[in-house]
Amino acid sequence: MTKDLMLSVVVPSHSRVDLYLKTIQSLQVQTLSNFELIVTDDSKKSEDSQAIKTRLEQYQKETGRPAKYLFTEPGLGQARNTNQGLRAATGDLIRILHSDDILHPDCLAWEVRSFQDYAPLSLLFQDCIPFQRDEEIAWNTQPLIRFVEPYQYFEEFLSVSTALPSGTVFRREGLEAVGGMRDDWSFLCDWELFAKLLLWCGKRSEHVAYATAGLFGWRLHKESTTSMKWKNHYLEHQTLMQEWKESLPGEHSRLFEDSDIRQSFFERGEFYCRQRLFQDCEQLDFGAYCQSIPWLLQNRCYRPKGRRLKKKTLSHLWRRVRGKGKAQFRIDPIVQRETGKANQWIPDLTLSPFYGDDGETPNQTIYVKAFDNRLNTWPIRDRIANAKRLRINHICKNRFFGRSLLECLKYVQPGTEVEFFFHDNEQMTWFGLKALLSQYASGRFEFVEQNRSPQEGTKLGRSLWSIRYRCVTPAAPWYIEPITGISIGVLTLGERIKELTALVETTEKYCPYPFEIIMISPKEVVLPDIKTPLKQITFNDPYEYGWITRKKNLICGEAKYSDIIVCHDRYEFSPTFFEAFKQWGHGYGIASPKTTLKDGKRALDWAVVRGLNYTWSEGGLLNYRDYSRYSYVPGGVTMLRKSFWEKFPWAEDLFWNEHEDVELCRRIQRSNEFIYLFPGTIVTYHDRWIDQNPLLPFNEGHDF
Repeated sequence: MTKDLMLSVVVPSHSRVDLYLKTIQSLQVQTLSNFELIVTDDSKKSEDSQAIKTRLEQYQKETGRPAKYLFTEPGLGQARNTNQGLRAATGDLIRILHSDDILHPDCLAWEVRSFQDYAPLSLLFQDCIPFQRDEEIAWNTQPLIRFVEPYQYFEEFLSVSTALPSGTVFRREGLEAVGGMRDDWSFLCDWELFAKLLLWCGKRSEHVAYATAGLFGWRLHKESTTSMKWKNHYLEHQTLMQEWKESLPGEHSRLFEDSDIRQSFFERGEFYCRQRLFQDCEQLDFGAYCQSIPWLLQNRCYRPKGRRLKKKTLSHLWRRVRGKGKAQFRIDPIVQRETGKANQWIPDLTLSPFYGDDGETPNQTIYVKAFDNRLNTWPIRDRIANAKRLRINHICKNRFFGRSLLECLKYVQPGTEVEFFFHDNEQMTWFGLKALLSQYASGRFEFVEQNRSPQEGTKLGRSLWSIRYRCVTPAAPWYIEPITGISIGVLTLGERIKELTALVETTEKYCPYPFEIIMISPKEVVLPDIKTPLKQITFNDPYEYGWITRKKNLICGEAKYSDIIVCHDRYEFSPTFFEAFKQWGHGYGIASPKTTLKDGKRALDWAVVRGLNYTWSEGGLLNYRDYSRYSYVPGGVTMLRKSFWEKFPWAEDLFWNEHEDVELCRRIQRSNEFIYLFPGTIVTYHDRWIDQNPLLPFNEGHDF
């Protein structure tokens, strides 16, 4: 039985007693039977403090729930006042509720239930309902949860936006790991805390729950921090971006793996900061605007190249302030209601490439995934396997639709209905989807229905489709077979004792699985400092051509474990190599690990060579987000599942330098299987042909 989770609610109060009373009232009527309430106070007026404390005592008496009042000194500021409440919290889960915001009566119960239903879950945040008057709130008691990957969400949004504290819940463990808010900031202290929690979840390879608006109201008023401390927002945002430039990715190796993503992240942050300054200045009255001019000039907020541009910037701001009238806020639409008939087909689980995909049809739970080479459904394999209805949205978002399709369908079980929901585009049409399914999941699915006739689809041109199939057979066994251990086979002449010793030592030190070391060599390999017994295969090449395919097949045939790593004698494992199995899993057939030289530079790993391997062709290294129909695993290190190798052994009529590894991968691809990139890193002392394989630019629209 799931343990009941205790929730602590921290309410930092700053006078504004009238708004505080409404916040406490929204907590008093919560349907969650038991939670801890901590009110921290830094009011400068004693009568405000007394009113805040008295209302809390009344709340405690009427509800019987545990409650604490904390006052240390007046004028602490948002961060210090909040931190004293976070330190006092004793619950398994912790959330902040600002003293001007309110919650729907079912909000806390829904949050706790979400942590129980979707364990393991460490961070949940939800969009807000902005409002000025309580009566204008349109609650939605069934918000949609989208599960996002922390690092990808960080890259997409954290330079331009953050979750609001009043809509965020996190585990105590997370708070203890990252600490509280930054004491010296008055505006972006919550932004920085959310970013730390997000990165912490990313390091743990946990999904984060992101809910649509519905249960939490964010009050807009002139005395809010958002309205008053606009200068702090600008300066603190600049500081935060600079600190992230210097510190990230750091220990977060899967963050900003692509330099283009990193550059875009900071460019968008700079644009946002300047755009936000314009928006904040629009809220100023004439007097406040005039007072702000020296500050704008002093801080060179727009980095003008000359006095003329500086004057132009200020005059533009003044025109916007003067012309804005009396409107202080623009309120976006509150809740986007989902439409559809009550008896519509509603999936148990939806996979989508879009964060804002609330669905043009009803959904219960959405997992947001990057539909490119990073797509990995292993962490949610059980949810996919248990779903009776699965929807896959916008499979043709880009040219990776084939790989994305196979990845989404790996763990689907017989009896499950799968709906493909998408618009025709230049990548794929509705009949293209059928051809794709026949190619990559041949015999696994039977047609159920589609939302329109071929004649109508042809007449409409690019149109919206819903096509439904039913699974009749499971996927290939190697995707779901358990990992029994790892067989590491090494091709060597028995002369590189230093390198061989390092490979075995790093295996002993870092591998948590049962393992064996297999050496294939023309002579016995002796490693004096190694305790692990070596399995020896003596092999003398009768052709003297470099019968490398025969050697690799002998290793795989001798392997006793489910997973095999075949490599040459110039590699060693990084500390994080085997850890990658935990989050990436073992739902693969053949894979190339990430490979670096000793100096950290990229070696020959995720490679591509043009053509079908009938002649010499140009090649290169792919961006790690990229996949090509010409991808292949370079022969230095190859990872395979044994059951996969039994179906796809190396062709033994090929010798060294006859593209034997390219031939293997082309044969695999002709059988409609995919080549995988393993996220763990292996280190090589040296590598060949790096200069002949340049890094190719990422392009999601066109293949190499």
